[in-house]
Amino acid sequence: MFFQDEGPVPETFRRLRKLLADAKIPYVFVGAVAANAHGFRRSTEDVDLCMRREDLERFKRELVGTEFAPVEGRPRKFYDPATQVTFDILVAGEIAGNTRKQREVRFPDPSEAELIDGAPFVSLARLIELKLVTWRYQDWADVVSLIRIHNLDESFGDRFNPLVRSAYLQCYDQKVEEDRYNPEIDDPPPEA
Repeated sequence: MFFQDEGPVPETFRRLRKLLADAKIPYVFVGAVAANAHGFRRSTEDVDLCMRREDLERFKRELVGTEFAPVEGRPRKFYDPATQVTFDILVAGEIAGNTRKQREVRFPDPSEAELIDGAPFVSLARLIELKLVTWRYQDWADVVSLIRIHNLDESFGDRFNPLVRSAYLQCYDQKVEEDRYNPEIDDPPPEA
């Protein structure tokens, strides 16, 4: 259902788009929904988006308690009662990912968004950068898939902070290694 744009997560995604647009709150989608927008078919159970701190406060005042509910003990995690899907709002400008390993890469500002099918998403480069700084296997696997889907080369890593560049090159090397062990079949099998 997810890949047919049906089900609870796509419904929450659409509700967020509509309600945030109606409230004129700027935001940018990140995470798995952004990976899907950039051509990587990946299912997810939640939605991640970034907005400025003052817009997060407006969101809480205007939409929490009416359209969405807070998640207890998690000040930036919310719940869509209509779909039972949670979503995280990350604060633009705050340090992204694993803060024990890096303190330079920050969550994007909504002004960085690029429109894909009318919705604001992070660029492919920023998405990869955000996934790399988590130092999580799933996120790095997503980067390997994005490299493959977009046929990115080593030079794409030149867009990143040096710390992130080395992580990108590790993912690129993993993609090359996977391709070596799982080559696509270009030629038909020999006839018997």
